[in-house]
Amino acid sequence: MRCSLDTGFGLSPAWKRLLLTGTLLASCTCSASLELPSSVSPDFLTEGAVALLPVPSNTEGVLATSWFRGHEARPETMIFSPEGLPGPGHTGRETLGNQGNLVIRNVTAQDSGNYTVVLETRRGRRSETEQIRIKDSRNQPFLLTFPNNIRGVIQSELNYSVVMQCLTAIRKPMIYWTFNGKPCEIGEYLIIRKLSSKDLGTYACVVKNNQTQHSSESVTLSQSQIKVDPTEAVPVEPDPILRVSGGGAFALIVAGNIGFVILIAGISFTIVQVLRQRIRTRR
Repeated sequence: MRCSLDTGFGLSPAWKRLLLTGTLLASCTCSASLELPSSVSPDFLTEGAVALLPVPSNTEGVLATSWFRGHEARPETMIFSPEGLPGPGHTGRETLGNQGNLVIRNVTAQDSGNYTVVLETRRGRRSETEQIRIKDSRNQPFLLTFPNNIRGVIQSELNYSVVMQCLTAIRKPMIYWTFNGKPCEIGEYLIIRKLSSKDLGTYACVVKNNQTQHSSESVTLSQSQIKVDPTEAVPVEPDPILRVSGGGAFALIVAGNIGFVILIAGISFTIVQVLRQRIRTRR
């Protein structure tokens, strides 16, 4: 038995919507509905990201699109109805994108799982299962570094020390470090006592136990680039020259001559006094 939908021209739009909804809710009786290939994304999303679940690329002849949580199209798990209205499975973060794509904003670990899109076409009912896999950021290690990393980059001078600490909420973890993708050290701390050019590269810490394994965001260790802004040359002004003319110049000349005469008179007086003293001592 094959489910079909009568779309004759004699029916009003209201009756068409009613028939679409009734066909969808009664879909459990349709045992031979056409299933599209499952599309599973191999990538992991991080919490807080935006997930996009597309419908099949060929949407020609699609009359209505609805979304459900899980593998089955059950009324209690409906996210969007064929009319585009929110259903019981709607959390307030889901919206319908272009061509019926499902957009989920600020995804959390609880959003991981399967989603089913149901397409009502003139040839019958078609469905496809999509999957979301979300990395739980609560267990992702966090790197505490000195010097501080800015946007995943640590800058330091050569021969200086660099310290990295791996912080994790996992109980009884085994912690090891990777350098350019290869394991290099074991332990909570990674200490580079004298930074050399061979230590420059990308680092990350990996935390694992018997149940799970998580890797931190990588940081790149690079040599700091000290930039000195060029200074503008400041012009050096020559010492000011005092220029005197007229009466002021004549007064300066007279004062200079008087000073010179007083200086000569003082020297002469001193010489006379010394000679008189010597004559008296001889007598």
